[in-house]
Amino acid sequence: MNPLVTVTGDGTFRAPLDTAQGTVGELEDPVLAALLRLRSLLGDDPEDQIATRLYLPSALGVDDIDHLLPASLALLTGTSGDLTSYGWRLGPGIGRAWQRAQDLRDRTLDAARIALLGYQGPLTVTTMGPATLAAATYLPSGERTLADRGAVRDLPMLLAEGIGEHVAALRERVPGARPHLLLREDAVDAVVAGRIPTPSGRRRYPAVHGPQVGTLWRCLIAGLASACELDLEAITLGLGTHVTVLRTAREIGVRRLAVSPARLPALESADGRELWEELAAAHDAGCRLELAVDPRTGGMSAVLDRVLETWQKLGYGPRDAAGFTLIAHTGASHAVRGSRPDPSEQPDRSSLLDESTIEALLRAAPAWAERVES
Repeated sequence: MNPLVTVTGDGTFRAPLDTAQGTVGELEDPVLAALLRLRSLLGDDPEDQIATRLYLPSALGVDDIDHLLPASLALLTGTSGDLTSYGWRLGPGIGRAWQRAQDLRDRTLDAARIALLGYQGPLTVTTMGPATLAAATYLPSGERTLADRGAVRDLPMLLAEGIGEHVAALRERVPGARPHLLLREDAVDAVVAGRIPTPSGRRRYPAVHGPQVGTLWRCLIAGLASACELDLEAITLGLGTHVTVLRTAREIGVRRLAVSPARLPALESADGRELWEELAAAHDAGCRLELAVDPRTGGMSAVLDRVLETWQKLGYGPRDAAGFTLIAHTGASHAVRGSRPDPSEQPDRSSLLDESTIEALLRAAPAWAERVES
């Protein structure tokens, strides 16, 4: 029987702190401790018709380097760089920070062998997508990678090859895992709208049209099918609220779309009608929808209620929302959809998910499932 709802996280999880020192504990491996806690939360389905999707965290906040951007860069095969005063630079030579990001990725894989011993089920890996990486990184010249068409064109294949190696290592360490990929394009709205600032901050890079972004995704998806046999059903593409981006994803055949309903405008507005109808068209085409919600806020229930109300106004019944996935997400990773669209800024540790956040979403899931079932 297919679940009424699936619960998962956004690929981050805050490593436990030493409560006495207020820092990540040194007496036990914080990476191993975090994976053990995640398994206890998401390693088993809590109820009939409520499923969970365990994930291997890409950001644990063990130190200043342990965030999603450097973890994603560590996946780029044959690529080197370092953290500079203006951000993460792609270029010759591996700097100390870049090496640290690679070491953290390997350390998480090694911890998975112990923490997930005997585990059988879905297991998600998370990375930023090529459009976001192009906007979030810099060239040796100081310009963003977005300014170099050749470099942008290379990103999908480099990323696909690196994800392939990562997934192969994951399958070796956790043989019972069914790998899933969460591809977070946090900055794609700003890229398509031409809102990414140049280093001087006085102008913006030209907008990248939807078909160009679609080409990046097509290349990445084809590379993943070849590198690690991940098909479209095993890939979730996390997007924003730009209708061109949503339409592009649907047109290239994406089968799983993740959006943040709190950021979607009301159906009654012109922009809202277009966006919601695009989501409805994706659903009708067989695309599975995943909702990124912030369980820390008291407004999460209201956001989910609005989703179902809007769904019904579009002509669907509550049962048509069966199978949606709820993704715990703090929404604070980057301000790319707000007034400061700069994905190169690393978030602080407080933006990562923690145990209480995931528990809050697990508590909310039965109410959602009950409404859907009715």
